[in-house]
Amino acid sequence: MSDTHFNVIVLGTGLTESIAAAALSKAGFKVAHLDQNPYYGGDEASLTLDELIQWVDSNTTNEAHGKSAFHAQTAKFTSISHSGDLLPNSRQYSISLWPSIIPSTGPLISSLIGSGVSRYGGYKLLERIAVFSSGQVRNVPGSKEDVFKNKDLSLLEKRRLMRFLMFASGEFEGKPELEGNESSPFSEFLRAKFSLKDDVVEAVTYALAFCTSSADPTLPALHRIRRYLVSSGRYGASPFLIGQYGGAGEIAQGFCRASAVHGGVYILGRKIAAVSDSSDSSENPRLSVELEDLEDKLTCDLLVLSPNYVPSNLRSAAVTVSSDSERVNDDSPASVARCIAIFDGPIILPYSPAQPPAAAGEATEGDAASTESESHSKVDTAVLVFPPGSIEGGNATVAATVLLTGEGTMSSPTGKCIAYISIPALASDTSAETLLQPYLRATLASITQPGPQSVPLFSLFYLHHPPASPTSSSPPKLLVTPNASNLLPESMDSATKNAEAVFWEALKVLQSDGQEGGKAESFWPPLETQDEDEEGW
Repeated sequence: MSDTHFNVIVLGTGLTESIAAAALSKAGFKVAHLDQNPYYGGDEASLTLDELIQWVDSNTTNEAHGKSAFHAQTAKFTSISHSGDLLPNSRQYSISLWPSIIPSTGPLISSLIGSGVSRYGGYKLLERIAVFSSGQVRNVPGSKEDVFKNKDLSLLEKRRLMRFLMFASGEFEGKPELEGNESSPFSEFLRAKFSLKDDVVEAVTYALAFCTSSADPTLPALHRIRRYLVSSGRYGASPFLIGQYGGAGEIAQGFCRASAVHGGVYILGRKIAAVSDSSDSSENPRLSVELEDLEDKLTCDLLVLSPNYVPSNLRSAAVTVSSDSERVNDDSPASVARCIAIFDGPIILPYSPAQPPAAAGEATEGDAASTESESHSKVDTAVLVFPPGSIEGGNATVAATVLLTGEGTMSSPTGKCIAYISIPALASDTSAETLLQPYLRATLASITQPGPQSVPLFSLFYLHHPPASPTSSSPPKLLVTPNASNLLPESMDSATKNAEAVFWEALKVLQSDGQEGGKAESFWPPLETQDEDEEGW
């Protein structure tokens, strides 16, 4: 095999593509992994503030929306606006384009451990999940201990909520409560079958099940809640982890590192001039990739690529890999409005019901706000959910979620915090800032002390439109990775499921062509001593 020929070329370094590349390299295939961006992660990258502003500029120029050989490279990001100047220590930020949280039990955690990539990064427990209800931020009880120590619930309400949590954490399939209600709205199911009052229904629907609207079906919501309840206690009280240094982009880079250790070749920051079919016969199909400023063409037997990189001339030969995670993706909106805001910390939320007030606050002696410190505490990580219609000027039909991260996540300098706000966007929505500005104001007013802290130092708004995937059913020459879920706690697990589906499909195609290399009995082979050898990375 020549130096420029590979079993597989992977285009795009998003999380799905990076996991698939690592698995294929570990299975013994010769892999080249390319990305036109000068950084890892693609649309899921973790960027410094300097890089984020460059990203804004590159996506708002005429060039970004001009002619492209790649069908989906145009108009992915629209309605981009930002305010605020470049901040001091701008390179100490690691800002995620794809904010997410990780269930402590699930496909991504299994892959991080099974591949050995877990040692390349750090993780922090999510400290708090809260819901904005009746003008106040309230902690969401997600465990038996939380329920019994919650002072907002009566004894009867605690019993009803505990009955539901026991139901949701068990084998509910086939239970009489669920029979015939699998597709009914989850919020109606909670009222009808468990007699939960409206504010509890709201918290369970939007902050435990992470539904986006009151019409979301029951069965997928129950599946999500069960996964989260099972995750509690594995690494601590919280069911969720947050990846340090920006999360998804840093994790994607870790999988790229694993691929490189096993022979993967990486080329970043070079424009892809053309992708073409270079077969010399029907029995020897090959694809070639031309890069700007690189004389030799790269050739491969199979191309695995992000939907962003599907070339117009080969779209009819591209097949989107089917995945179990598509069931989750069907519940996810096609487009998302996003906001990234940097503000002065700390993040202040009501203390957890499981934490006594005396231990919750970090107020110093003589603090004038001693009364407030008895009921509020400083946290470094949290999720705040705004149910539909919960704030003036907000959306009345869908929920908004806010991921809050502080300096402990290694994503911002000392004293600075980042808020990531997202909400499903409709085709008629044309301004991300109009959609999200009410939530940004409500968030900062709710989680910061009055004063300058309640004004963002930097804010960015944009609409993200995931590219459409090709639907060809012909024998594949190009395997296109499916879009992952947009739900905050589902996105990275969804990407991991997609990557495994891509891996097995690629294995099938390559073995049918008689390619040497891959014999895989499992997604990740047992870790060996040479996996520790990272010289040359």
